[in-house]
Amino acid sequence: MLSVITVNYKTASHLERMLISLFKYHQDDRVEVFVVENNSGDDLSSLESQFPQVTFLYSVRNRGFAGGCNMALRLATGEFCVLVNPDIRFQSNALYQIEDAMQQHPKVGIGGICLLYEDRTQQKCVWRFPGVWDQLLVLSKIPHLFHCHAIDAWTMKNFDYSKDAKVDQVMGAFFCIRRNVLEEIGLLDEKFFMWYEEVDFAKRAYDHGWLTYYFSQISAIHKGGSSFEKILTVKKQAMIRQSLRRYMRRHKGIIAWTLFTLGEPFFILLALMASIIKPR
Repeated sequence: MLSVITVNYKTASHLERMLISLFKYHQDDRVEVFVVENNSGDDLSSLESQFPQVTFLYSVRNRGFAGGCNMALRLATGEFCVLVNPDIRFQSNALYQIEDAMQQHPKVGIGGICLLYEDRTQQKCVWRFPGVWDQLLVLSKIPHLFHCHAIDAWTMKNFDYSKDAKVDQVMGAFFCIRRNVLEEIGLLDEKFFMWYEEVDFAKRAYDHGWLTYYFSQISAIHKGGSSFEKILTVKKQAMIRQSLRRYMRRHKGIIAWTLFTLGEPFFILLALMASIIKPR
């Protein structure tokens, strides 16, 4: 049994297309599907009628991505739990494929797949774990001015997406978790309101001896950014910095956290300048 979890936040139109494509390639009796409406105000009543096989959960507040996923993870019964963004569109039985792939690799705790843009070009969906130096460069906007080898290393610029590979992290838009991992390290950390929650989870799994794997021959379409299209750049960057500080405190220590905390006024100024250039 597979458990599929998606969190809706102002993405009802994408959600409908995702569910239609999901059930086009997957049978009801082999997947349990949860939709968490994260207090976005979307009316999902028509989708409830259209998809009676789906369990709809309603949060009384916006719990963020991690909190929304955890609502369903607490109820899920599958051997594998797959976090799927509403703007994913299936073009094959990718859920069955990753279930088979994970069963063939018992040391793999987290699995990701090849994500394609709507024009079928490759989407970047694997990274190394973030480090202090590369993230300071990102927040300082240095890569917008100069080429940085540290950024190339973090983003795995030369990664071959045509081959399966062990990686540090995969994109949370399609994030398959083995139940044993959840039982060993717990749920997503809800103090990451948005961004870095899947990075933190992958790092915690790695620290407990689990692998994260990218499976190149399994694919899906991913629009990307649907929940954040209407959020101002300055607000998005504030959430990113808050999550990054928490990640650094947990995985890099107090000195790293202090660097990012002391640099916050400078990063805010740069974010304001960026918001003028790109408001959304």
